[in-house]
Amino acid sequence: MIQLELSVASWWWIALLATAVYLCVLVPHMPTPEYRLRTALSPAPMVLLGVASYALKHWEPTTALAMYTSAVLVLPLGAVGHRKKLAQRLMQAKEAGESEDETWPPAMLAQTLLFAAVMMTAYFLIKP
Repeated sequence: MIQLELSVASWWWIALLATAVYLCVLVPHMPTPEYRLRTALSPAPMVLLGVASYALKHWEPTTALAMYTSAVLVLPLGAVGHRKKLAQRLMQAKEAGESEDETWPPAMLAQTLLFAAVMMTAYFLIKP
């Protein structure tokens, strides 16, 4: 395990930067205002999970912030290169009245899973 020895303040800045990356990469490419709003609000449950883990599981603040940062970066990293296709598939599903559950392009799903594995490995290697 690698000890980064970052302060809580540093982790707050990293978490804010990760949230900004999430918002800048994903929100502008959503095809409708409804999708943009839902995408912009989706970090909120991750924040609540981090706060709950801090309060109920007695995690250190740095641990909760590092986990949040890892989780919030997975989607934008997985979406890079696939945002246009995702927007097209979301609109096709909406126009056809179909579920959005299967709108992710397979390559985007694979890339997202790869980055999830990378981020979780990094989290456990540098676990604050």
